[in-house]
Amino acid sequence: MSGFARSLPPKCLSLFAALAFFLSCGQDTPTSPAPVGTISSDAALFNLVTQTEPFGSYTPFPSLAGTSAGILSGSSAHQPQIRVSLNATARGALQNGRLPSQSAFPEGSIVFKEVLTSSGATSILAVMYKNENNSLAGNGWLWAEYRPGGGTQYSVNNRGGACTGCHSLDLGPRNDFVRSFERQQ
Repeated sequence: MSGFARSLPPKCLSLFAALAFFLSCGQDTPTSPAPVGTISSDAALFNLVTQTEPFGSYTPFPSLAGTSAGILSGSSAHQPQIRVSLNATARGALQNGRLPSQSAFPEGSIVFKEVLTSSGATSILAVMYKNENNSLAGNGWLWAEYRPGGGTQYSVNNRGGACTGCHSLDLGPRNDFVRSFERQQ
């Protein structure tokens, strides 16, 4: 018995032993990821995509028809150019670059779109964050847009009201409201 364990009162020692046993029982089984935290503000979501899980570490959305740098012509809502990327959670949901039929992205998935000016400078950071049970979610996602310096352009408090109409068109509902799949080669 370690010196730490010997110094514990008997009641604490029993709890310590039970905890140690409980933790050791699951060593051979894979653990599930930690639960996703609920985002409750624009600042919290901006912090997530710039500090906690910075968008610079995301991977480009697969097989989009665009330039070698992953730049595409913009959509009706985001002009003139865009670059779309995914965090590891979202990327892990794909099979051969596509979302499997009748499936959805898992909690914590982030689809990140940089809206670029014609000169290539970032003008808006658009974020879709999968957080289904969040009271701020629209169609299971938090929707927000930020200016590059961090100011909020479109708030999560809007519950995607200005976003979900377009994302509900065409193949959007079939692809968990991610329309970038429609632009794959």
